[in-house]
Amino acid sequence: MINRKVQAVNSQRNRSLIIIEGLFANFTLGFMFIWTVMRKPLLLLFPTWTEGMLSLIFGLHNLFICLGILIGGRLCAKFGGRVMFRLFSIMTFIGFGGFALLPESNPELAYVIAFILFCIVAATGTGFGICSVQSHTIPWFPEKSGMISGILYMALGLSSVILTLLSGLILPAFGAKITMFIFGAIIFVIATVILFDKNAITLPQSNLANDNSKLEETGLKPKEMLKSPVFWLLLLWNVGVRTSGLIMLDHVAGLSVFYGGITVVGMLISPFNALGCVTLGTSLDKLGIKKITVSISTSMLIACGFLVSGHFMNCYPVILIGILFAGFSYGGCNSTFPATIKNSFGARYYTENFGFANLAIGIAAFIESASGSVLDGANGNYLSIMIMMAIITVPSLIAGIIIWFNKNINK
Repeated sequence: MINRKVQAVNSQRNRSLIIIEGLFANFTLGFMFIWTVMRKPLLLLFPTWTEGMLSLIFGLHNLFICLGILIGGRLCAKFGGRVMFRLFSIMTFIGFGGFALLPESNPELAYVIAFILFCIVAATGTGFGICSVQSHTIPWFPEKSGMISGILYMALGLSSVILTLLSGLILPAFGAKITMFIFGAIIFVIATVILFDKNAITLPQSNLANDNSKLEETGLKPKEMLKSPVFWLLLLWNVGVRTSGLIMLDHVAGLSVFYGGITVVGMLISPFNALGCVTLGTSLDKLGIKKITVSISTSMLIACGFLVSGHFMNCYPVILIGILFAGFSYGGCNSTFPATIKNSFGARYYTENFGFANLAIGIAAFIESASGSVLDGANGNYLSIMIMMAIITVPSLIAGIIIWFNKNINK
């Protein structure tokens, strides 16, 4: 076993460099968003595939991301963040690059291979990457956890915009299979460059010191966190908003076209996702956990209201407002959750706690995976998934209200 102190570096390390490396690392983690862009090209390449089949991959890949984060939390504590980040780059390169080998003559076998590559290999590797980057970056900024978490997740949101633009250039020239290979290679190259800095993806010494510091005294072990009602309330809150956001991300391209828009306009969800990451992440530091959870849940319900209204009005601009609100809310729930866990349960065991907290990803992914079948069952009527989003968000708001009145949370 590698001594965790070996993985720590001086706490005076250049923080600007830490943020830059974190941004580029998170940018590569966002490459999983490429599935939204690749849906239509893959359906054209394999006509026997259905929207439901692709939604199953999209939904369950988040389940394996969750598994990767959960396992990665323990492995990071044992081997260090750098090892896990390298493993992420290798697994995603295999998971994306393997698409080049999909047999077009055998669509059924191709689907099984695509499921294994994207949903299991790449997704689990991405879980390793998320755990290593988040848990080894946020602790450097204890006084601005929400803001830093927001900045990191902003890179995730912006990555989908850049990927959409890049795919528009690459897809016509190389096709869907080679495009996936190219994106896998980009991940590997960027990760390799980041790791050239020998101090990248490491913890500050102050979080590992065996002393009586405040953070050490207040940090809860995973088993203690799991016994806390506050943890399960935060999990329920996050699952509701996260699931609704995943549903929108999964179907935003098709939904935009259905109501008279174009795919590129619908993908404006991504910059609003990034805006939500930074705005709401920073707001967490100022407003506290209670206000931010209720605010984000309410924002997602407002998004659902605009979507349903736009459907009955047959008005794409109103639909677009709903899309943007959904992206903003989803970005906020992503960026605030890691900081919320750290602020609620301390920094001492944050690496392990972060892994368990991201059970929310797996639960949300499992629920979201049904959205494609819901859409198919409604004969392509997108009102069905709008209502699904609203129903799922209501428990999130209830959890946020309970958190608001919970005396075990200071603010």
